[in-house]
Amino acid sequence: MQCRESKNVVIITVNGRGDTAVLGLQQYNQMKSELELLRTLAEADEDVKSGRVASMQDSFDQVRASLLARKKFDV
Repeated sequence: MQCRESKNVVIITVNGRGDTAVLGLQQYNQMKSELELLRTLAEADEDVKSGRVASMQDSFDQVRASLLARKKFDV
């Protein structure tokens, strides 16, 4: 298929207008990962702007406590 070999997106048109885009699975997964990263960064930016921040040490302490609590229930 053309889009797999050339790594270009294939646009299918209906009545001369773009209707559907076909791309390789690797390209799709890459695009999906990049979009998720951008959403996460936008959320983080909003957190900073809204003052929802904590020190790195506090954050790690909280994660560590959460993991230890989860481990107790998994045994």
